[in-house]
Amino acid sequence: MARRFVYLTFVGLFGLFVPWGSVVDLARSEPALASSLTSSMGWMGGLVLGLALAWLYRIEWSAVSERLGGWLKLQRRRLAWALLGGICAAILIYF
Repeated sequence: MARRFVYLTFVGLFGLFVPWGSVVDLARSEPALASSLTSSMGWMGGLVLGLALAWLYRIEWSAVSERLGGWLKLQRRRLAWALLGGICAAILIYF
């Protein structure tokens, strides 16, 4: 559940970056917007970086290769079952 909250936070914060992109262009021409814009972008970027580091800290990096191997084995089994099902369906359809 905590991982879902992290993902939702990323989506929400990256949604804040989109409208500010046009304000960045305006800030180049109007110096009054530059100070408030850079400070708000700074803390939003720091918040995203902090969340990313906290999420990466939770990953057990020593078990990544073992989990990747298990995932590949599972995908190989799924592919084999799909091929077997396709062969059986082809036999039933064509004969």
